[in-house]
Amino acid sequence: MTAEPLHLLAQYENAFNTNDADAMNALFWDDCTFVNFSGALVTDRSELLAKQRFVFAAGGPLHNISVRYGHEATVPLAPTVVQIVARQRTRDGIDPMHGVLILTAEKRNTEWRIRLGQNTPVSTG
Repeated sequence: MTAEPLHLLAQYENAFNTNDADAMNALFWDDCTFVNFSGALVTDRSELLAKQRFVFAAGGPLHNISVRYGHEATVPLAPTVVQIVARQRTRDGIDPMHGVLILTAEKRNTEWRIRLGQNTPVSTG
């Protein structure tokens, strides 16, 4: 198992911090599933893109929010499937975005993309 799929985490962080919904969406397979920070379930890439565009748009809840993802674990599940676990923290010191991001990456042919993802809030109390 190589660290190759870890590039997805860095690209995800960059897309988040530049509010680039299209770049973030390109990291996912068409048949992806994602549970966002507020618990909403999306079951395909086009639905996910609509939600990503909404949250990153001017005035959206994530517009101009900057986060960092601290890699905590990579768990091989199969030769072409790994789970990437990261801690999400807001960069400005105020931490309304503290969470755990779990990305299940799948390799198809020679390309790694996200097949499943979940962003779970972490209580600060």
